Amino acid sequence: MQIQSALLVRVSSVVDKVDHPQFFDPSYQLKYIQAELERLPGTKVVIHDCWIHPTPTAELLAIAEELQPDLVVVSSSSFDVDVSNAFAEGLGKLAKKPIVLGIGQGQYLNRDWSQGHAEYYDVILLGEPEEEFQVLLKRMLDEGTDSKAWRMHYKQLFDDGKRFQVLDLDALPFPSYTQEELEAYRSIYPVRLAKRVIWGFLIAGRGCPYACTFCSEVMRVSIGTKMRVRSGRNVADEMEHLVREGANIISFQDDSFSSSKRQVEDVCQELIRRGSRIPWMARVRSDEVDYELLRMMRDAGCIFLGIGVEAGAQRIVDRVRKTYKPKPWADLCRVTFKACHELGIGTNAYYVLGNPTETREEMEQTIELALELNADSIQVHFHTPYPGSADWNEYKEVYEDLDPTKMFHYAKPVYSLAEVSPDELLEIRSRFYKRYLFRPGFALRHMWKHKGFYLKNPDIFLTLLGIRKIFSTKGHDEPEGEAPKKRARPGATEAQAPAAADEAPELVGVGGGRTKVERKATS
Repeated sequence: MQIQSALLVRVSSVVDKVDHPQFFDPSYQLKYIQAELERLPGTKVVIHDCWIHPTPTAELLAIAEELQPDLVVVSSSSFDVDVSNAFAEGLGKLAKKPIVLGIGQGQYLNRDWSQGHAEYYDVILLGEPEEEFQVLLKRMLDEGTDSKAWRMHYKQLFDDGKRFQVLDLDALPFPSYTQEELEAYRSIYPVRLAKRVIWGFLIAGRGCPYACTFCSEVMRVSIGTKMRVRSGRNVADEMEHLVREGANIISFQDDSFSSSKRQVEDVCQELIRRGSRIPWMARVRSDEVDYELLRMMRDAGCIFLGIGVEAGAQRIVDRVRKTYKPKPWADLCRVTFKACHELGIGTNAYYVLGNPTETREEMEQTIELALELNADSIQVHFHTPYPGSADWNEYKEVYEDLDPTKMFHYAKPVYSLAEVSPDELLEIRSRFYKRYLFRPGFALRHMWKHKGFYLKNPDIFLTLLGIRKIFSTKGHDEPEGEAPKKRARPGATEAQAPAAADEAPELVGVGGGRTKVERKATS
């Protein structure tokens, strides 16, 4: 068998509006697979990302019909698996039926949460598919298109729930990007650079050793608790590769860049040794960094960090199992943010409202801590127990009648596990942002620090102004007609009863390092 052409697609619904500023990062799995396929002589590879080019399913099928690819790789998030399934089903009806490979977090729902349309795909690779794709590709080329052997092999692995992991990260090829992609995949973080920023994205390490109860593999860029890391030389080489392609700032998209202190030191030492002047950002944890490590990161080019604070009440921090360290979480955060301020590293703080059993008073503690930490920017989302998380498993009976594809952490919660209702959560988030952003001293300092950035990047400034949309506490319009019956959790008041699935927000937006999506007809 020879693969003369391949079509790689990341699906999504069409976006009309979002309630929270959003940005789009690449589909890393697709980009790695693209790089692998481009190694084949004579193979035409076309990649179509619906996150930056919204495309209805019917038009995607028209693209496939014109290209007549031998292989189609479809990537979906948990919000878009229904779109992926509709596209895969349509591919099976084309005159020339391609081999259809499904990847992405959305495929977990096709196996584990009764969304069940796996029959539309020849192969589904769960977890991190990049390394295993090389094995699959070799089998397809050696055994041929019609072989049942490789199909049955991977069907059995899917039925068994096999999650693949990349073990040799340094062996992966570096993805390449067009100028259009570099412009489209843009972070919205305001950084202290007075120039037009062009972002390059990479993943330096995979795995996370922590057990946060809200965390799920459907929202991560990697799987598993075992850390697997790239060498400092390999990471620095890819940073330089991205700069040669046109990027002028790098974003590490690891689940937590600081989970391997040894790797952080290795990367930083390599960048310092090379005299690198490439600015970069990453996401870290307050219980994994100290002043000396942060200073090394700054000396190696780090100008911005995203830091998950989550909550200000120690009881909630303990409840969600945020850290293993005994020191009060708020004190760890105070030390980290103080060090960043002293070192001149910009910060974005992430917060969560509506954690299980959380009271209004405890959410007020979170707001007070946020005001004290005084990050350059903040992002506030709602506790959302995605399938696979410990919270999903604990409260599964509450969510069993709800559609997980309609759950999103920046949209109005379909149900509240906290001691306040979903409507009250909207009001608290709105007040959180207002109290934080409308402080005269904060606004003036923020604009002074970032005036050069906003002058050179007015599109990002306008995107960030979209935060005003959530200042309204009304949420989305309720559907017309009689609402479906609502199920209350044991002990819940009527105000805390879950919204029915059909009342879930139709449009959702992303702000915090993962990406958007809305629920809408696509064909």
